[in-house]
Amino acid sequence: MTKASVVDQSAPAYAPKRLLAEARAASKVNIEQVFAFLEGSPEKAALTNELLAEFAADPAITQGPEYYDLTKAEQREQTVKKIARLALYLENDIKLARKQHHKDVVRDLQSPDAPMVTMSDMERFEKRSTLVALIDPQLATRLGVNLSLFGNAVRGNGTDEQIKYWLQERGLIFVKGIYGCFAMTELGHGSNVANLQTRATYDPASDSFVIQTPDLVATKWWIGGAAHSATHSTVYARLIVEGKDYGVKVFVVPLRNPKTMELLAGISIGDIGSKMGRDGIDNGWIQFNNVRIPREYMLSRFTKVIPGNPPKVEMEPLLDSISGYAALLSGRVSMVLDSYRFGARFSTIATRYAFGRQQFGDPTNETQLIEYPLHQFRVLPQLAIIYMMAPGAMKLMDTYNSCLGELYGAGDDKKKLTTVSARMKDLFVESASLKATCTWLTSTLIDELRQTCGGHGYSSYNGFGKAYNDWVVQCTWEGDNNVLCLTSGKSLLKKFAGIVRGKKVTICDTSMDYLRMDYIQKVVMGGTKKVSNLSTLPDYYQIWSVILVKYLKRCAETVRDNNDPESVSKLLVSIAKFHAFYSMLQEFHRKLASDQSHVGDAATKEVLWKVYKLSSLYFIDKFSGEFQQLKVMSPDQMTNVQEQMLAILPEIKTHAIRLTDAFHLPDAVINSSIGNYDGDIYHNYFNDVTRVAAKDKAPGVPPYADMLVNFLARGDQFDNLNISETSFKNLGK
Repeated sequence: MTKASVVDQSAPAYAPKRLLAEARAASKVNIEQVFAFLEGSPEKAALTNELLAEFAADPAITQGPEYYDLTKAEQREQTVKKIARLALYLENDIKLARKQHHKDVVRDLQSPDAPMVTMSDMERFEKRSTLVALIDPQLATRLGVNLSLFGNAVRGNGTDEQIKYWLQERGLIFVKGIYGCFAMTELGHGSNVANLQTRATYDPASDSFVIQTPDLVATKWWIGGAAHSATHSTVYARLIVEGKDYGVKVFVVPLRNPKTMELLAGISIGDIGSKMGRDGIDNGWIQFNNVRIPREYMLSRFTKVIPGNPPKVEMEPLLDSISGYAALLSGRVSMVLDSYRFGARFSTIATRYAFGRQQFGDPTNETQLIEYPLHQFRVLPQLAIIYMMAPGAMKLMDTYNSCLGELYGAGDDKKKLTTVSARMKDLFVESASLKATCTWLTSTLIDELRQTCGGHGYSSYNGFGKAYNDWVVQCTWEGDNNVLCLTSGKSLLKKFAGIVRGKKVTICDTSMDYLRMDYIQKVVMGGTKKVSNLSTLPDYYQIWSVILVKYLKRCAETVRDNNDPESVSKLLVSIAKFHAFYSMLQEFHRKLASDQSHVGDAATKEVLWKVYKLSSLYFIDKFSGEFQQLKVMSPDQMTNVQEQMLAILPEIKTHAIRLTDAFHLPDAVINSSIGNYDGDIYHNYFNDVTRVAAKDKAPGVPPYADMLVNFLARGDQFDNLNISETSFKNLGK
């Protein structure tokens, strides 16, 4: 503490520490079992706890309130220092995985004859990187454009030799030797990847490609890492051979000399300037002017240019489509997990504040915010939403890793590739709907919970402001959320229409199990009416399958009648959201009802069932118009939903502090004056503010004091403004 507070901590009205301690004591929820449920298993929970503790104890990664006062230039420099620190963690994690603590494992793995780095080598650091996004989103992104975006573009499109060369021998996955960025987006095109304009023209005479930016709108834009740090880029460009356009392919293009960081010939790069958030990322623009690269720098797993007279282009359409799915999935899957973790951080802050803050009532012992029913309605459903996300996020990540394993193991086996292609298409639908829905939900959560903290939520030192500005980019990058919902909704509608017409439709994911003819007929014929009563636990997720079938039926009939798919665009966005709700609630129910829930304590499990109910009830109430319009629920049933929700809120309130404790987030990770575990919101807040201000040379006296003194001491200067005293008096008339 830099200054002692004058507040008497023993005064009843100012005892937030006691209030939080009492709240913890009032609940018997087993937080270790809940943590295992959220993380997927006790083993996974233990690893998460271990890695969070390492970060919390490392001042190079976690920073105090000073973090919120950094300038853009300082944020960029700090982010580079943190990346250097994470590179050391990465090397150590690989050593632990290989049990080779005293060897320079990375140098050995960069040897041309070294074995390929395996998923198990990177597993610990992969988990670590998901936690970095919770602590410092701009750090996670700036490192992620190298490891994930560049790395996955190479993995998804390169041959085995290219993968080993770029990622391992050149050192990219070790954050050593070279540093990559991902140049897909252009000034004129983002979501419409198929219409990107950058050109890669094959030159038979030199057996090379010429990379060219043909016009201004083809400038690569928003490229993270381009402005300062990337030495190489995976560039998405149109393949032109003998004047024929073969569509957008992926090329590795060197940008800078890694030894000097100077730009190479033909490369023009600039900084795109200030953004809403994530200023630690050096987003830039890139233009190419007759930049030559060897033919081998085209990633050629699915499309090859064969030299000759004339040169030939070999393409595998099925494989090419798979690569398109693979390249886009990684970030979307990660963002669903990020939504859960980031939301958990801010749910924790707002919930602790709600218990520690007192306003109105008895002047000697004012009422806690959480005791007000309205405040419960503002805070607790947001906590329930985060709980709803967790099992679905873990399932999505497991499915993604399983699909990638199948893809990389399929080789050239067409049968296996056909199977994995179907799985990846369903995964694309699932990840699109979940990415859009979860990032929207967390975006709303951050601002809603900021408001529940009143004026103090507006302070940078309590985390909400920077978090919101850093977070909302998730709603538009790596797939604009509305576009993703349209894509997902159209795919679900296509499957639905095919099933109704009697076609064979492949369904690979349990989240789409409502797309069966027998179930569709059951809903249409009114055989699911009992579900609307919400009388059993499965009803709380199955109700969403009922409204999905009815919504899809309405869309199919509308398109059939007017032959205009765009006319149902708004409905398709809702369908994608409802599918996400169904998917998450279904997985929550499956997990908690199974013998693999890791929740053995009956009382704890009962609390989790209430959280599950609340999350479903909250969204049913939110979309009550749709439920009644489609006759899924009657007005009386909707009234029951609202009454049931209001009855559950005080029951969950009793356990809310321990439910946030179950996230196992250290104070250094939360980094919020009002969100610490001890609940001492006033002392912590006061001390953080005074500590940051201690660097002021003359506290209370501004550096522009002379300006203040001069204009306060000025005389009447109407003549200087060319306004007479008479005309000045008439201004009010």
